[in-house]
Amino acid sequence: MTENKPNILFVNLLSISLVDIEARFDNKNLSRQSISMPLGIMYISSYIKKHSEIGQVGILDYVLAIRELLDHGSVDDFIEQIAKRDAKFTPDMIAFSLNFSASYRFFEKALSIISNIWPEATVVVGGVHATNTVEQLLKLQNVDFVVRGEAELSLAEFVNQFSRLDKVRVKGIYSKEDLKVSSPELELSDWATDLDDLPFPDWELIDMNKYITSRGRQRDLDGIKHRTASLFTTRGCPFQCTFCSAHTVHGRKVRFRSVKNIIDEIRLLYQKYRVTLIMPEDDLFTADKQKVLTLLGEIKKMNIPGLELQLPAGLSVNTLDEEIVDALISVGLKIGCLAIESGSEHTQRHIIKKNCDLRKARRLVDLLKSKGVIVRCFFIMGFPNETKELMRETVDYAKSLGADWCLFPIATPLVGSEMYDQFVEMECIENNVETWSYTDFDARNFDTPEIKGEELKEFVYRVNLECNFLNNPNKVNRQFEKAIRIYKDIASLHPFHIIAWYCIMECYKGLGDEDRARETEEHIQKLIQTDKRASDMFAKYGDMMPSLNYERAY
Repeated sequence: MTENKPNILFVNLLSISLVDIEARFDNKNLSRQSISMPLGIMYISSYIKKHSEIGQVGILDYVLAIRELLDHGSVDDFIEQIAKRDAKFTPDMIAFSLNFSASYRFFEKALSIISNIWPEATVVVGGVHATNTVEQLLKLQNVDFVVRGEAELSLAEFVNQFSRLDKVRVKGIYSKEDLKVSSPELELSDWATDLDDLPFPDWELIDMNKYITSRGRQRDLDGIKHRTASLFTTRGCPFQCTFCSAHTVHGRKVRFRSVKNIIDEIRLLYQKYRVTLIMPEDDLFTADKQKVLTLLGEIKKMNIPGLELQLPAGLSVNTLDEEIVDALISVGLKIGCLAIESGSEHTQRHIIKKNCDLRKARRLVDLLKSKGVIVRCFFIMGFPNETKELMRETVDYAKSLGADWCLFPIATPLVGSEMYDQFVEMECIENNVETWSYTDFDARNFDTPEIKGEELKEFVYRVNLECNFLNNPNKVNRQFEKAIRIYKDIASLHPFHIIAWYCIMECYKGLGDEDRARETEEHIQKLIQTDKRASDMFAKYGDMMPSLNYERAY
């Protein structure tokens, strides 16, 4: 440590399971990891730079480095080489951001390898998962401190005490000493009550150019290559959804940034980085109608050429109306995501406590589509005590909506959520590392009394193919050009997806473009011959593509 000013190295962990990461070496599929800005780390970095006595600050950004994974012989080698290459100084403090339960096994590996490189560094772990697993994390040999809740204020004070070589005692930050107390009371860190007091995220910490030019969580349906940035306008959510754990960090009360503060950030992002696609990552962007209308009105006045707005976390049906929809469209909303979660009234009221107004959701889909917005609806399948009949209600509702796309992830027990506790009480899962390390929204490694895990996976996948691909409303209603844009977006993310290509072929036939239809069929045949993922898909779901003129040679 130089002049008692600690050097701090942040670690941005991959958000997918170690099993999935290791599978990359077999199938070379890198699409599952979303490349989105680590806003939590960036806010903490900017805050401690302003309020703490520090030396150098850097980041090991494994999310951004994911594209290099296959250049290494193993996950261990990937972790070690990125650490040695990207750390420009010897850290006194290593701060891991452990937000996702699925990251846990990768975190364990990274913790061991990085601690071995810098054994004298103090290790601090924070994030949503860390907030809810303090005692378990502190039992790990190389973990010195765990932060509960939002970390800007508490970590700044922690760093100041650390730099003075005091015995560190900060509300919301816990050490192994705290485990010696029987049933310790683990308070959350203090929140920033006025979000305007937080400096803008530390854009200099990350490789900003790579982030703003990456695909990230955005959807690209118009061929425009935007420069993209994420931001928050609020923190907190008052809803009681059983499947969500965000409230354990940000609380139930919504805190708002001022309109001026947000506009200043958007202006800087445009002026400094030429960002034209803004992606608010709020849990509840439309929490206050008047505030959001004022904000959208001010964004419109900025007159940023080609500005677009996407909300990948989804819009709340219950807080949305036509006035807000029009205001969103006025600032470039082209894709509207509605967070519905279940098409069953019983599931809404008695299982997930979301109470989404399903009749209103139907009206909003029609409204958005009538205004030229592509509509994506989010559903979740396999909640505790959700029967096959209730799941079928959701499928029937989704099919009847006429949305351009419906997502059907599998209900995943996130530690800290009410749903996690329910599955534990039902003895479907155990509260342990094995549960944390298998958090997959496309699969399930446990059974419930209502449905086996493998059966649920196959049910959901078939529903996805039937609803979104073969019977996509745009294809059925002969809006072939729009359907092709949507299918090509999927094919760009999953090039092996022969059913997406099959649907593109069918659309070209519908347009009377036989040449492109034939070229697409030849492309499908080549994929089946050269890509195992494509050939496996053909072997399993070939019956769903009756007009494909191809007989596989075994």
